[in-house]
Amino acid sequence: MESTEVNEVAMTFWEHLEELRRRIIISAIAIAVFTVLSLSFSKPIEKVIKFPLGTSMNTLIANAIEAVGGTEGSILGFFALALRSGTSSVDAILMKVGPLEGIMAYLKLGITTGILLALPIIIYHIWAFVFPALNREERQFAVPLFLIIVIFFIFGAAFAYFIVTPVVLQFSAQLLPELPNMWDLEKYINFVTRLILGFGIAFELPIVMAFLSRIGIIDAQGFREKQSYALLGICVMSALLTPADPGSMLLMAIPLFVLYQLGIFFAYLVEKEVEV
Repeated sequence: MESTEVNEVAMTFWEHLEELRRRIIISAIAIAVFTVLSLSFSKPIEKVIKFPLGTSMNTLIANAIEAVGGTEGSILGFFALALRSGTSSVDAILMKVGPLEGIMAYLKLGITTGILLALPIIIYHIWAFVFPALNREERQFAVPLFLIIVIFFIFGAAFAYFIVTPVVLQFSAQLLPELPNMWDLEKYINFVTRLILGFGIAFELPIVMAFLSRIGIIDAQGFREKQSYALLGICVMSALLTPADPGSMLLMAIPLFVLYQLGIFFAYLVEKEVEV
């Protein structure tokens, strides 16, 4: 009887392992397919990666104003026109500094885009593997938590792409104006992708704080008392997750401290929910 139970446990373990292997293979195939498709459509991807070079924050605000208020005979239209007149693209040239530079940049763009496009499939298979192991209460908590995690990551990535990256590039291009801006293509791609991923991860801070409060490690009052230490940690994290320049570090550190305050509020809400 004991031997039978051991075999059943072993079979259950191997079945889970086989399911995990199958889901990893499907995810890898999805990444490969989307990577090949991305390499086939390199021109649109090239425009996306070069977008921060030709777009300033003023242009984005002007576009938003015109979309809401129109452009003809209005104060908003005049304000949008004034903003647009003061815009300028980044005065920089992307260059390939080596015979393999173009190939490596081309492959890196394709693989990165392939992973991003395959993310819904990857996340689905991770979710489908983990979800059956949760009980009813955990499932009710996990579904909204998963959606919040995705939303905060998207907000962080969008903030980095549309706001932080153009500002940092413009700031960098204007330093030492007597020197031309000849930027390495591969380093530029690394910079943009690292900034986007860094901000996407950093914007998960309130979720992490709420989770720590949920499992009882630290409560909202504890987070309030440790704000000075948190500020130091945020500065260190900003230095690690962004390229080493003061502009991008500050543009991450300031929103992160705001998110820390939001995390305190989330922790407070979780505590109230547990008390009820």
